[in-house]
Amino acid sequence: MDSRKLIPSMFHRRLVLLVVVMALIVAALGTQILRLSVVEGADRRSQAEARLDRRIYLPTYRGEIRDRHGRVLARDRASYDVAVRYDVVTGSWIRDRAARQARRDIGSSRWNQLSPERRESEIDQREGAWVTMVDRLWSAIQRHGEFDELELERRRDTIRAEVQSLAAVVWEQQRVSWENRFGTDDEGSSFRPRPIREQREHHVLLPGVDAQVAYEFQRLSRDLEGIVEVHDASRRENPWNSIDVVVNRAYLPRPLRVDSPVLVRVDGIADHILGSVRDEIWAEDVNRRPFVHPRTGEIDLGGYRPGDIVGSRGIELAFEDRLRGLRGVINERRDTGEQQRLEPVPGRDLDLTLDILLQARVQALLSHELGLTRVQSWHQNDQLPIGRPLNSAAVVLEVQTGEVLAMVSMPTMEMGSRMSASRRTVDFPWVNRAVEAVYPPGSIIKPLVLAAAVEEGRHALDHPIECTGHYYEDRQTIARCWIFREHFGFQNHGPLRAAEALARSCNIFFYSLGDRLGLPRLSSWFARFGLGEPLQLGLAIERVDEEGASTLVGEAGGTIPDERQVARLRERQDSIPFAAVMAGIGQGPITWTPVQAANAYATIARGGIVRDATLVRDEQRLTPRSSREHAPLSPRLVETILEGLRQSVEESFGTGYQIRYDDRDLPPHRIMNVPGVINWAKTGTAQAPALRVDSTGDGIPDSWMTGLSHAWFVGLVGSERRREPEYAIAVIVEYGGSGGRVAGPIANEIVRALQDEGYLEGGAVADAGRFPGSAERGARP
Repeated sequence: MDSRKLIPSMFHRRLVLLVVVMALIVAALGTQILRLSVVEGADRRSQAEARLDRRIYLPTYRGEIRDRHGRVLARDRASYDVAVRYDVVTGSWIRDRAARQARRDIGSSRWNQLSPERRESEIDQREGAWVTMVDRLWSAIQRHGEFDELELERRRDTIRAEVQSLAAVVWEQQRVSWENRFGTDDEGSSFRPRPIREQREHHVLLPGVDAQVAYEFQRLSRDLEGIVEVHDASRRENPWNSIDVVVNRAYLPRPLRVDSPVLVRVDGIADHILGSVRDEIWAEDVNRRPFVHPRTGEIDLGGYRPGDIVGSRGIELAFEDRLRGLRGVINERRDTGEQQRLEPVPGRDLDLTLDILLQARVQALLSHELGLTRVQSWHQNDQLPIGRPLNSAAVVLEVQTGEVLAMVSMPTMEMGSRMSASRRTVDFPWVNRAVEAVYPPGSIIKPLVLAAAVEEGRHALDHPIECTGHYYEDRQTIARCWIFREHFGFQNHGPLRAAEALARSCNIFFYSLGDRLGLPRLSSWFARFGLGEPLQLGLAIERVDEEGASTLVGEAGGTIPDERQVARLRERQDSIPFAAVMAGIGQGPITWTPVQAANAYATIARGGIVRDATLVRDEQRLTPRSSREHAPLSPRLVETILEGLRQSVEESFGTGYQIRYDDRDLPPHRIMNVPGVINWAKTGTAQAPALRVDSTGDGIPDSWMTGLSHAWFVGLVGSERRREPEYAIAVIVEYGGSGGRVAGPIANEIVRALQDEGYLEGGAVADAGRFPGSAERGARP
C-alpha cells in the first residue's frame, strides 16, 4: 500500500519520521541507562565510591638486631632529606621569578610593547629580592650541614652534572624518535627537546637530618615558595660499626711485646654477620612478595614498593621477613572527611648470640695494626716477606649451647670498600671467611680420626703404634712424619699411645688409623661431626635456579669424599688406600670452615652430643637446628682426646707449647700463657692452594706462589676451678705457615679476652678501661 495514501501530506510524513527518530533515540538512551544502572550499576557505583576514598600508606620500620646482652647492633633511624628544586640548583629559578614579577607589575599588554633591552632592565631591578630568598636557603643548608660554600657548590655541581648527563641521553632518544616520525630537517630547527622529569624534581642537597632540623626547613619552605622540600628518609644504622679497642701487649711474643697498651680502631665490626640493606627494589623482591597481587589485586601491606629498605646479605637478608614490618594505612572519605586508620606494625626484633664487645676484641687481635697477622721473623715463613699482611678468621662458641659469641672475618666488608680494585680481587673482603670459606684441615682433624677409629673398633686406646718416620717401608719419600726431615735429623717418635700421639701430632699414628678405617668410613664419621653440609647458623638462605634446583648460600658445608669420588678412586688401583692414609692427617679431598672446626671440637667435649653452632637464639630461628644423629663417644675416649689436647699446649713436648726464636739469646715464648685456665688444643699446618701475588710491585697480581700453608689453631678452654671445656676457639691465618707459631698467639689472646669479658674466671672484669671512657661510650656510629 502506498504510504502517501495513509499519510497524505508531506507535513505528516515528516512528523512521523521525526517521531520514529525520537523513539529510536529514546530507546537507545533507555538501553544505555539500563546498561549503566542495572548491568554495570554495581561496578559503576564501586568506582564512584572509590573516587570518594583517599588511601594513604604509613611507613613502618625494620626490627632491631641485638647482641646477647641487648646492645642494639642494627636499627632504623628516623631521618629526613632536604631537597631543592632543580632550577634553583642551576640558578635559573631566580631569573624566571624576577621575569614573572616584572610582567605582573607592568601588565601583560604594556610588557609586550617593551623593547628587549627594557625588559631585561626591569628583570634586573627585581632580581635582588629573589637572590636574597635563595641565599637564605643556602645559608640554612650550610649551617645545618656544617660545611662551607665550596662544599655546597660541589654538591650543586654534582647534581647538575648527573641531570645534564641523563638529559643528553633522553634528548638523543627524543630526537631519534622525532626523525623517525617526521623525517630530518636540514635546518635542524623543528625538533625541540622536552624537559626530563629530573629537571622538574627536587634533589637532595642535605641528607640525613634529624626531626628538629627537618621541621625548620618545613617552616622555611612556606616562606620560600616551595623551593625546598623535606623527604622522609629513614636509614639503617649500625651503632657498633666502629669502636676503639684497648689491647694489652704485655703477653705477646717478645718482638711485639710492649708494657703499654695500644689503642686499635676496628671498623666494620660484625658486618659480615649483620649484612647490609639496599633501598633499591629488585624484580625478585616483587615476584616473591608483591605489594599488589597481579591476579587477585589483593594488597599485602608487607609487600615491596619503590623506596623500601630490603635486606641484601647476612642476617638482614636471611631474616628479611621477620625484620620487615607491615605498613599502616589511612582510608579517608573525601565527601565527609571521615578517617579509618590502621597503624603500621613494626618488624620483629632479633636477638643474636654474639657479644659485640668480645667480637670487637677478637677483631682487634686480627688487625694488621697489632702485628699478629703480619709475617714475623719467628713465623719462619721463608717464602713471604716480613711484614706482609695476612687474612684471617676466628670463631668463639659456647660448648654446652653451641652459641657463637664471636665470629670474625678479616678483612671486613667496610675495609674492603676502601681497597683498590686489584686488592679486592686478591683479598675477597666480601667473603665471610669464618663460615663461607673452606680450608683443608690438616692436623686439627686428628681428634676426629681418633674418635672414629676407637668407636669403630679399629684401634684400642691401650695399644701403641710405632712411628718409624715414614708409613711405607719401600717408599720413604711419601707419607712421612713431620719430624722425619733432614732439618730434624730424620727422627721418629717411636711407639706412641693415643694421647701422646695427639700431643706430638704424629702423622704415622694417624696414617695408620686412616688406613684401618678406610675412606668411606672416615667420610661417614666426618659427616657425623658436621662436615659436608652447612651448619645453618642463621646466615644460610635457599636460592632456586631457573631449573628449579635449590642450594643454600651464605654458609659453606666444606667437602668430604662422596660415593662418586670413592668410586672414581677405586678405579685407580692404589688410590683408595693412599687417599684414606692422607685423610687421616686432614689432607686430600677434605675441607671445612673455621666454624665447623670449633663446632666439631665442642661436639667432642660434649661426648658426641650434637648441638650445632648457632648465631640466633633457638626460639627465634627460622629452622630448627641440625637433625644429625648424635655420635655418642665413650667417656674414656673423650678423656683420652682431651688429655692429648691438653698435653699438646701444656706439656713441653707438645706442638703447641712454645715458640723458639732464631735469636737463641731470647728465651722461648710459652704460647698459651693465660693464668687460671686449662687449654685443650691442637695446632695445624695445612697445605694451601697457590697464592696470587704482585711480583712487579705495580699493585696488580700477576703470578702465583705455591708451597705455602695455612696456620690453624683449634681448641677448648675452661677455668682451672671447673676443669672442663667451656668454650671452643678456632683460628686460621691464611698462608701463615706454622699453626703454633702464627695462630697460637692469637688464640691465647682470645682466651685472655674471654677472661676480661667475664666468661672465664680470673680476668680483670671491668667495663672502664676496656674502651676509652666506658664500653658504651667507646661505640662511635
